[in-house]
Amino acid sequence: MRAVQLQAVGEDPRIREVATPEPGPGEVRVAVRACGICGSDLHVIDGDIRVPELPLTLGHEASGVVDAVGSGVDLAVGLPVLVNPILSCQECAACRAGRTNLCPRHRVIGVAAPGAAADYVVVPAGNVHALPPGLDFALAAVLADAVAGPFRAVRSSGVRAGDVVAVYGLGGLGLSAALILDQVIGARVIGVDVRESALARAASLGLTDLVRSEGVRPSEIVHEMTDGGVDASFEFVGRLDTTEQALRSLRPGGVCVVMGVTPARLSLGVHHDTLVAREWVLRGSYGYTGQDLADLLAVVADGRLDPRGVVSHTFPLESYAAGLAALRDTEGDASRVVVTMTDRGSSAGDAGTT
Repeated sequence: MRAVQLQAVGEDPRIREVATPEPGPGEVRVAVRACGICGSDLHVIDGDIRVPELPLTLGHEASGVVDAVGSGVDLAVGLPVLVNPILSCQECAACRAGRTNLCPRHRVIGVAAPGAAADYVVVPAGNVHALPPGLDFALAAVLADAVAGPFRAVRSSGVRAGDVVAVYGLGGLGLSAALILDQVIGARVIGVDVRESALARAASLGLTDLVRSEGVRPSEIVHEMTDGGVDASFEFVGRLDTTEQALRSLRPGGVCVVMGVTPARLSLGVHHDTLVAREWVLRGSYGYTGQDLADLLAVVADGRLDPRGVVSHTFPLESYAAGLAALRDTEGDASRVVVTMTDRGSSAGDAGTT
């Protein structure tokens, strides 16, 4: 089969012919229809995220159809599915509590296990979720991470209908969060980004309160727009200065949720007594659980969330390099980039049994 593989850190990945994997007991093989190219893939390629072994097949945002099953698996071949890329042990205290994203032995496909930027990927049967009929495979692929992660971050914040929130960074993650907060929760969303293209895309999807952060302190503008700050803020950029601005945007008693990733040590220019006196909460949000994915698919299926504007670019698998270049182009308008296996159809409605 074809697989996009990283041979060495710092080098461009290449499409190689490798052996097609076989599912073992309790596993399924998914014929991949679409796979997202994520900022995390860039971190892996550049060496910011260390991987245990090279060469490595990249890709952790995937959708497709069940192609083969191992013993003990009761899933129909041809079933359209989304792949949960987080492989957890199912035995530790976190897993038993349903917090599989915090499993200390977890692995992510495309990072610590063979990924899904390939014709096929093998995962445990519990890591696939049936797709609603007719859901486009390219969109389904990014639901598996780019939308599921923000979905969990929003849940962890405790935001309710009518609350006012600020979303810092309107790329793939932040734009998804803004749509969830707007469409599913019913909050007032203030979107913040330095790029005109990101703000324009957000505006095209119905967001009206937008702040361009170039050369200004956006937290000050947010305070002016809200007469005292927001109930919650979200950081999806992975920069220390952006995290500080998100924290400073809060009203007293507000919560700041950080999902953006950077290897830099956390250092905030906020006085200790300010944090105490205003009872601010600063928390991280990592990944998602199988239940998060199931609930996300439900809100998409019943129409409460329309994430169609999240995917900005699609390329065939053989043009993976072009997709990678689009994602790296900081002056471009890429929010989410997906590669598709164009010879196998494009939506769950034509993929077989549902």
